[in-house]
Amino acid sequence: MIGIKILWALALGAMLSCSELPEPVVPDDPDEEQNENPGGDNGGTKEPGFETPCSKTLVVYYSFTGNCKALATVLAGYSGADVLEIQPAQEGLDYAADNYAIGSSLIAAIREKPNDSASYPAIKAVNRDAADYENIVIVTPLWWSNMAAIMQTYLFKEGSKLKDKKVGLIVSSASSGISSVVADAKRLVPDAKWVGEALWINNSNRNKSDELVKDWWDGLNKSEDTMPVEIKITVSGKTLLVKIEDNVATRALVTALREASITYEAHDYGGFEKVGGIGRTLPSGDSQITTQPGDVILYGSDQIVLFYGSNSWSYTRIGKIQYGTLDELKTFLQAGKGNISVTLSL
Repeated sequence: MIGIKILWALALGAMLSCSELPEPVVPDDPDEEQNENPGGDNGGTKEPGFETPCSKTLVVYYSFTGNCKALATVLAGYSGADVLEIQPAQEGLDYAADNYAIGSSLIAAIREKPNDSASYPAIKAVNRDAADYENIVIVTPLWWSNMAAIMQTYLFKEGSKLKDKKVGLIVSSASSGISSVVADAKRLVPDAKWVGEALWINNSNRNKSDELVKDWWDGLNKSEDTMPVEIKITVSGKTLLVKIEDNVATRALVTALREASITYEAHDYGGFEKVGGIGRTLPSGDSQITTQPGDVILYGSDQIVLFYGSNSWSYTRIGKIQYGTLDELKTFLQAGKGNISVTLSL
């Protein structure tokens, strides 16, 4: 069986090499010197791993220098997944020319109007439909601290097909951190079930990238009991992330959410919170807490409190809503405006 996999991997590598002209060698990060962030985290969210057969996995990649192509080839050979290469509609562009002027302008256009389809460069029609797969792995380079514009186009166009699918992310950069690439992925595909942590391949570990890709893939398939670091909270159709604690209450909550999302009604109380019963009890570990806006708190074992103000009481901390400004948080929670329907999900 191992011999068959190795032969398959070699054959796939040969097919990919024959189907693409050699790429110019330029950094994955066109703004490497201007946008150094060696300490940037990968920002990944741990979720249950891939559970379906390998034949239901699709590796989607874009490669300009060839680095991401190599990563996709290794992963496909090891996992048995299908492969989809994303290519720009306009051939022959040198994104590294004139101090990376083309690549820089493409990223700038997306940053300025991320919701406008005209901001995204055209890509060639794809020959595989992501809707046919249960698991998707995105392999992308980093450009000027963000996800490469060509891959952003694919996810902007096809992201709705990844709803509720298990999606993993591999990012190649020179040395800049990939947190903004992870943020791009979650912006473009907000309803995916992101699995594991994003794998970061850079110049310091590229010489062992084959091993890292294999270990990462194996880890996805063993992570069913791994605690996520975030859950989702949805109010009136808008979803934000909640960075959660690891305690007895959150473990019980995650176990419940793996079965089904929890929807409950919350009302204003005291001018500083929304509170409501969730229809089940969770184990508590109360301690005296002075809450802050955005805190998600378990009260009395069966009520969850969402704070847009502050209060001091004995609570069990669930986590923190990841929000922008305080006004944005209050708008999201409809502070002082009556009852809201809250949905918690993975």
